[in-house]
Amino acid sequence: MADDGFPKELSGRAGFLLAQAHMSARRRADAALGAVGLTAKSFAALATVIGDGPISQRRLSERIRMDQGSMVAVIDGLEAEGHIVRRRNPADRREYALHATAKGRSLYARADRALVEADNETLRTLDVADRRKLTDLLARVTAL
Repeated sequence: MADDGFPKELSGRAGFLLAQAHMSARRRADAALGAVGLTAKSFAALATVIGDGPISQRRLSERIRMDQGSMVAVIDGLEAEGHIVRRRNPADRREYALHATAKGRSLYARADRALVEADNETLRTLDVADRRKLTDLLARVTAL
């Protein structure tokens, strides 16, 4: 195992190393998203509305595993900035469907490019094959 600077009692612990990797990746991602005016939560919501939309707020909350209270604030902020709109769901008039606007799609594209750069910096010591393998392994570990 490479000398990572951690005590040997910790350097072989998957949970500890995942936490350290998360902190490093999150620091870079937060800075990248902040530069374009988003947070991790608002990016996750916007990306999901673009990818899955139109989508109800309840379904969005389930998809990204965000509590309803936080979701309301995130959606309100994205709507106030003109990145998404709420429209009545024609299939169920009691709920709203969230739609991305052109402004929201443009912001998403900028944020996505910024996150690619942040990921590249975080994973700079890994080659393409190792990056793919890491992503696959993390997906397997986080599968519910």
